[in-house]
Amino acid sequence: MDNKRGQLVIIVIVAIVIVAVVLTVFLFPRVDIGIGREVNPSSFLRNCIEPKVEETLEVLSKQGGHIDPNNYVLYRGEKIQYLCYTTNNYKPCLVQEPLLVGHVENEIKKQVEPVARQCMQNLKERYERRGYEVSTSAGGLDVSFSPGKLVVDFLSPMTVTKESTQAFRKFAISIDTEMYDLLLTAVSILQFESSLGDSEITLYLQFYPDLSIEKIKREGDTIYKLKNVVSRDEFTFASRSLVWPPGYGFEEL
Repeated sequence: MDNKRGQLVIIVIVAIVIVAVVLTVFLFPRVDIGIGREVNPSSFLRNCIEPKVEETLEVLSKQGGHIDPNNYVLYRGEKIQYLCYTTNNYKPCLVQEPLLVGHVENEIKKQVEPVARQCMQNLKERYERRGYEVSTSAGGLDVSFSPGKLVVDFLSPMTVTKESTQAFRKFAISIDTEMYDLLLTAVSILQFESSLGDSEITLYLQFYPDLSIEKIKREGDTIYKLKNVVSRDEFTFASRSLVWPPGYGFEEL
């Protein structure tokens, strides 16, 4: 009988301890119960790099795909790059960025790569603080658009060793965006601007229900504001084509 009572007491004590630990975890999640969290390199780098990618995309979307516009029209405080331009009257413009998608990818790469390198250094230091041996080699950044996303590949091999060894060849970040389709639409509009001097935007709206286009004409310039109404992604650029000189078509009185 005494043995059974003793077993019962032990079971009750164990049950109380288990309940106390569960309540501690759920009611006080910030209490350190001595279980260390491992570093997740993919999540760490994504959280470190993604804000810079999104910030860069926002700037490029407002300025015709250029971080620092050099031939632009100033509209409502924004420098909007001319992607098709001519200084001659009566003539269609010349496309300034024939490979627009590649240009935007390179602009993103230039802005994000230094941040990615610092993020990798921060990751290495975090591993080392936790007792890991870390071996890294210099890598590069590869940025590419595809339908519905932007992929950032950080090609930086890393090997981490503690009780076992893990090797990473690259780290990839994928960000949802409709910028690729907007850039392709801009390329199509630029082809019309450079060949005919203007474009007919209703053609695009008929085939792409998620697309809206605002076309603003002012003093020989045309500003295009493309927007995906579902994702809210935007791309704005300017064109100067088939310009008529001031007073053309009017006789002096």
